[in-house]
Amino acid sequence: MLVVTSGAVGAEGLALDLELFLSSSEFTIIPERDGIPYDGARRDAGIAGQRVHGILDLRENRSGLYIAPMGALMRRIQDPGVWQRGTLNLRSGQTLDPSELLIRLVGLGYHRVERVEGPGDICLKGSVLDIYSPGQDPLRLDFFDIEIDSIRHFDPETQRSRETLETVEILPASEDLLSLTELPDFLKHLKKRFSEASEPDWWDDLQNRTLAPGLDPDLQFLAGRDISGLEDLLIDFLPSTTLLDLFPEKPLVFLVQPEDIEKHRQRVVTEYQTIYEAECQDLMVAPPDTLLETDPLQLEDLESEEGSPSSALPDTIRSMFRLSEDLANLDAASDVQRPLLQAATGFQGRISELRKAVEDKLQSGATVVLTSPYHAQIQRISGIFRGEPVELSVTEDPSGALELPAEGLTANRSRKKKGSAPVLHVIQNFRNSGFEAPELNLYVWSDHDIFGRGYRKRNRFKARTSSPIESFLDLKEGDFVVHINHGVGKFLKLERVKAAGRERDFLVLEYAEQDRLFVPLDQISLVQKYAAPTEKPRLDHLGRASFKKVRQRVEERIEEFAEELLKIYAARMSRKGYAYPPDSPWQEEFEAAFPFEETPDQITAIESVKQDMETPRPMDRLVCGDVGYGKTEVAIRAAFKAVMGGKQVAVICPTTILALQHFKNFKERYSDFPVRVDWISRFRTRKEITETKGKLQQGEVDVVIGTHALLAKDIKFKNLGLLIVDEEQRFGVTHKEALKKMKALVDVLTLTATPIPRTLHLSLTGIRDLSIIQTPPRDRRAVQTYVMEDSDTVLVEAIQRELERGGQVFYLHNRIQDLEAVASRIEQLMPDVSFTTLHGQMNEDDIENILLDFVNRKYDLLLTTAIIENGIDMPNVNTLIVDRADSFGLSQLYQIRGRVGRSSRQAYAYFFHPGKHILTEQAQKRLNTLLEYQELGSGFKVAMRDLEIRGAGNLLGKEQSGDIMDVGYELYIKFLDDAVRRLKGEEVPSDFRCAVNLKTDFFLPDDYIPDTRQKIEFYKRFEAAIDLEEVEALAAEMEDRFGEPLGPARQFVLVEKIRTLCSYAGFETVFEEAAGVIQLEAGEHFRIPPEHMIKVLKSGKGFRVKPGKSDTLYFEPPEEIKKAGLEERLAAFLSALIELTAPLHAQKEPAAG
Repeated sequence: MLVVTSGAVGAEGLALDLELFLSSSEFTIIPERDGIPYDGARRDAGIAGQRVHGILDLRENRSGLYIAPMGALMRRIQDPGVWQRGTLNLRSGQTLDPSELLIRLVGLGYHRVERVEGPGDICLKGSVLDIYSPGQDPLRLDFFDIEIDSIRHFDPETQRSRETLETVEILPASEDLLSLTELPDFLKHLKKRFSEASEPDWWDDLQNRTLAPGLDPDLQFLAGRDISGLEDLLIDFLPSTTLLDLFPEKPLVFLVQPEDIEKHRQRVVTEYQTIYEAECQDLMVAPPDTLLETDPLQLEDLESEEGSPSSALPDTIRSMFRLSEDLANLDAASDVQRPLLQAATGFQGRISELRKAVEDKLQSGATVVLTSPYHAQIQRISGIFRGEPVELSVTEDPSGALELPAEGLTANRSRKKKGSAPVLHVIQNFRNSGFEAPELNLYVWSDHDIFGRGYRKRNRFKARTSSPIESFLDLKEGDFVVHINHGVGKFLKLERVKAAGRERDFLVLEYAEQDRLFVPLDQISLVQKYAAPTEKPRLDHLGRASFKKVRQRVEERIEEFAEELLKIYAARMSRKGYAYPPDSPWQEEFEAAFPFEETPDQITAIESVKQDMETPRPMDRLVCGDVGYGKTEVAIRAAFKAVMGGKQVAVICPTTILALQHFKNFKERYSDFPVRVDWISRFRTRKEITETKGKLQQGEVDVVIGTHALLAKDIKFKNLGLLIVDEEQRFGVTHKEALKKMKALVDVLTLTATPIPRTLHLSLTGIRDLSIIQTPPRDRRAVQTYVMEDSDTVLVEAIQRELERGGQVFYLHNRIQDLEAVASRIEQLMPDVSFTTLHGQMNEDDIENILLDFVNRKYDLLLTTAIIENGIDMPNVNTLIVDRADSFGLSQLYQIRGRVGRSSRQAYAYFFHPGKHILTEQAQKRLNTLLEYQELGSGFKVAMRDLEIRGAGNLLGKEQSGDIMDVGYELYIKFLDDAVRRLKGEEVPSDFRCAVNLKTDFFLPDDYIPDTRQKIEFYKRFEAAIDLEEVEALAAEMEDRFGEPLGPARQFVLVEKIRTLCSYAGFETVFEEAAGVIQLEAGEHFRIPPEHMIKVLKSGKGFRVKPGKSDTLYFEPPEEIKKAGLEERLAAFLSALIELTAPLHAQKEPAAG
């Protein structure tokens, strides 16, 4: 049986309905292709994989029921036999050359990358091949020569392995496949077809468009077969088919909203035809009639035919769709027209009405199902009926939770046995609204029907254990760096240098007058990535004292600034604040009513805030999180706790529209509780503001929200207890001074979307408490981003696609004087699209009314200025068009892009520019960065790339921003951290590292870690390790990610263990003499107890001293070790060092425990 919907949203919604009654193996969704026709962009491997999986299911007739949007039926596809033949079944112990497997995977649509992070990615690193097959967790194949030694799942964030598998099936990551044997004929076909192309260089263009990045050029064209942009032409060359042709017998077809399906069908045909005509002069595209079946269902014929259900359908499906044997004698269309389901009753939080309705339905013998997507809501709903005369059946796995027999749900299905209490089903299911089926005696009500709140479908959380991103991971050739002793230079490359028969890797830095500095790996911690608000800093001169003077001046200023910070800290600690009582039952009920599921980071931040509030010490906490990561809910719960404690709350925002958004959010969340919310802004009337001020002074307003107008001297509070500041760095100096005065009196919670690197967290430890929300919401998908020249065709297509799936559009143009011209353009191109205009010069009533109308879907499109940059949360808006994107700063563009992608739907952002020949170099870099960083949580990377440290600079102060420009951001933060620790009387982490010079190579081979950035990352992490356990953990991680270290890589790990132990013991240098004797010179940090030194010297384990050299220790291994291989000599020295440093490890153990 086939159920057809108009689009993806309808298909997903139907799947949620069926999930209550069917197991996942009984039905299959086949989505339509993603992207715009003929756009040449790489297809989403996740969607392609889902299509391949679903279509192969259909070919094998594994499911009884298939759900597909109309677009999936229209688009012709390759013969799925190609995919089936391409599917790989691998097992542990199988003999297979990893290089050949890599080529096969590229041929299956996989994309070679340096680090596997998303579906369709592959990476070969030495003996380890990482594969992210769509539809399953990524896989790590570890080879021993040409044998698969192990198969493991791994976490794409931490890159660490998890459980081991014996066998695995790997499906294609693309549905457009071309075998090596077919390639020559395909090229001949193209040459013949396009020999009369208008552009003479079409053949070169073809080759450029078929190259797979990361492979040898010859191999790319022959074996890469990454045919982005040409996949449509395969349908014209290879055997093709349609979804309907794959059914083993003619299916019974159900249409969900036939009128919408027909509209969608017409739109798809128009879309292909329009874009084809716009691109036809290129001639490198296939015509629409080759790619589409324009009317695959032939609806007129379908309505006149008799249909009968296949006898192979499971009883559950037959019952769900009211299919009995008698149905064979009915007209299928007339039967379908009789509505089976009705809209669900809406209770809008009226719990007494819900109780009565449930009781009445159960007593009449009906089956009643209550659903929610979240565990907390399931518990809350269950609690409503505890003590009632019903038996609760609570199920957290919705798959097939309700048994639905062929005869339908009847009265006895609600009772376990006669005379027992009726059963109320409470099921965890991602439904937005329920339904009622009186003929089936079935009533399904979602928590949206019960409480009147919507929610979004979420995927399962994966534990996030990775550290915040270190900027060194993004170090690339050509980036600016700062050396702690030599100043600002440019990183040229990582170079392997051979001297005295030994090879080592060096960072090569360029300074003024093209001087070069080779930095050995054991000094890599002296180099930091340079970041400051300037595109091209001045390079320092090697050998001159200029940078030394700059550094000295900056360190003196930092010392003064650190003293200021500590004064603030001391004053805060000496003040006595108000300790709020523990959470009340209302607080618990209020938090349970949150219509979404909290992320782990949100929960941690909320608990930290509440703990702060319950202590007598005044709270000063900064909550930092990327765009749309849930900071507002943290503030809403903190404010509620303050009000429950008898205090007033002030929420201050930098813009009117953000204040308006917060006012609406707070008011809606508090609607079921006696919390009085008001707001003040310059757009409100004088009378309204005066009235609100009076209520604040009388204590008749609990929560007031506003802009800097709240900082006016005539605003008095009766009992202010909590100040919430949103995006403090966007306030001016005067307003910040006023905020300081308010902060001195109350608890303070500050929210910011400005990314704060981990180094700054350390600097502010104990001065300002910090909570980081870095886990994205469950349903969040990365926004698919396009940067392109302005195009009417793309503009129309982007808007129509969004409206077709029931969404809305933001069209951003930032010049108010040009908005009329832009509006005329929209009217001419799309006269049927309803839109309105919004900008900052409107009054508050107009802004509020326009936003309300847009939220209520009165308009399809909002033509707006950058006024929407902050505070707009509209989950139904998932397409963004930015006009003249080249005129915006990168951080601003990143914030604007965050206005879409706030639901479970895939969001799209189109950044238009006037043409590359007009763009400045800086604008081109900004737009390229948007394309490069599309993944979730990219805020830190974007900020550092743009070198706009204004967020951190403002957090520290204006004067400090100048110092950051002098020495770079990371070095500045290191100096600040050291100064704060010194002034607090804490131990400053030592930069001391022992210099080790042994007769061994010291590098990680290129065939072991091919990617320079990841190699530098490990060099830096090994160099920063403080003890043997940390080195061993890093070695284990490296082996997990890249395979067993052999040869130079194993020697590198041994030398790092030796260097770490020697540094920990306090040796300054370790040098290997000609005869194999190793000399260890102690320095001021030497810390091995004298009594243990004497014991070791007497033990005969190879250590000795020479007369007159009390600060030098010598190690000479036994003769048999001297004659052994290099690794054996290093291992013997390491073993002796472990014994030598044993007391230091013993001292550490109690602290560690």
